[in-house]
Amino acid sequence: MLVKRLVLAGIGLAVILGGIALVFDTLGNEQATPAVSAGTAPSSSGTPTVDGLSPSETAKAGSPLQNDQSTGGPGGDHARDLGSDVTGEQRNLEVLSPVTASPTGLPVPSPPRALVNAPLPATASAQGKIVEGFPSQVLSFPDTTVIVFTAVSSSGDTLQATAEGIVEVTAEKVTGHFQQVLLSAGFRSEEAPAAVGQQALRLTRGNDSVSVTLSTTGTGSTRFSLLGNFHTEAGR
Repeated sequence: MLVKRLVLAGIGLAVILGGIALVFDTLGNEQATPAVSAGTAPSSSGTPTVDGLSPSETAKAGSPLQNDQSTGGPGGDHARDLGSDVTGEQRNLEVLSPVTASPTGLPVPSPPRALVNAPLPATASAQGKIVEGFPSQVLSFPDTTVIVFTAVSSSGDTLQATAEGIVEVTAEKVTGHFQQVLLSAGFRSEEAPAAVGQQALRLTRGNDSVSVTLSTTGTGSTRFSLLGNFHTEAGR
């Protein structure tokens, strides 16, 4: 009787141990099985599929975004809208007119008022005095000047005046006199080449010009020569 009970107890223990081993074996298989994403089922060959389709069948069917673009779905409309916006912006850029910088330079000044008027005098010259028609209002001589000669000649709208004189002052004072007279009339002083032993001065005003050449005599006086070119309003 005792032996029968021990046999039954041993059988029950073996059943319990076998159930426990089965539970652990099942848990181990579940952890080893890879997770399958939603919508993907393993095929009979072991290759994952999307919605029951194999990879090759999925490629033939096309992705959802491709289907939207080809069938005019929301994805396709959005892509076309983006493309049209970009094209529109390019067209707007193409028709824009080029930007030009506004002028920053000063306006060109108008020619100065003429210093001589028509009709111009006839060609003439005089020794020891001022010839008729000489532009004395422009070319005035220093005080105490001894006039050697003066002359005028006309050509079209241009008057040319020449003169020569001697004055008992230094060359610097004679230069200062002509600069003062001509600068007040709107002339500008420029450097001019001169021969050895001489000084030269050139003054310009638009198309008008006056050249002065100076030299010192043996007595310390200054001998000067003038050459002026003046234009009427018609010649400016």
